[in-house]
Amino acid sequence: MRKLNRIFVFISIVAVLFSSCSNEKEIKGKNFVKIIESTENGVSENSVFTYNQNQLLSADNSKERIDYTYTDGLITKIVKYNKQTQLSVTLQYTYLDDKLVKITSSDHYVIYYTHENSETVLYEKFKIDTQNQEQMVHHGTLFFKNKNLIKVERTFDNVDEGVLSTSKTTYEYDTYNNPYCAILGYNQLLDNAALVSKNNVVLTVVETKVVNGEETIASANLYPTTYKYDADNYPTEQVSESSVGNSNYSKIQYLY
Repeated sequence: MRKLNRIFVFISIVAVLFSSCSNEKEIKGKNFVKIIESTENGVSENSVFTYNQNQLLSADNSKERIDYTYTDGLITKIVKYNKQTQLSVTLQYTYLDDKLVKITSSDHYVIYYTHENSETVLYEKFKIDTQNQEQMVHHGTLFFKNKNLIKVERTFDNVDEGVLSTSKTTYEYDTYNNPYCAILGYNQLLDNAALVSKNNVVLTVVETKVVNGEETIASANLYPTTYKYDADNYPTEQVSESSVGNSNYSKIQYLY
């Protein structure tokens, strides 16, 4: 009986150790150290990423360098330096109870976030004029499900009187790991759209509508994306025949 008890205790300890290792691996994840972006005409851009464990320190390519600052495990400042213009933009991130509530940009805008619950976040974006006054640009709602951003609804406020301009972007996902999900605090950067999600976007649908009196102009565009994955279920290649804001083919390769 004592022998059986010792065996049970040993099995329990081993189970706890394996569970701890599994949890640690899940938390740390796997970070890409280089991205190669290519277009259909053969133009490519290499970006190199540096880390301190799972904290992202910088991203650097021939056009831009981005530096990240952490406070208590959250990204609180991002500085983007344009190598061509030699100008920089600083983004300050403010949190309440570890949730993003405000982004202040040196590029003269501010975004406020209100977390209604774990799946719904309201936001308002303001432009800051020369008198330091805030003017509403647009407002909307972010919808989440299973740690993925599934929909963004937006109403534009800087339009002519009597005009209603709205957009809706919906995302569909695979079941594999988003390469950004292992970066500590990145999922809080709500200004980064679907990159804050747990999984990878396979289809983006963008719908817009403008109502001006009795005239309505509406459009809908689909943007599919395909992937190749490694043995750890992280993408090694991402191909888009078209992308939001860019109708051309693009390919991204991730090196870990």
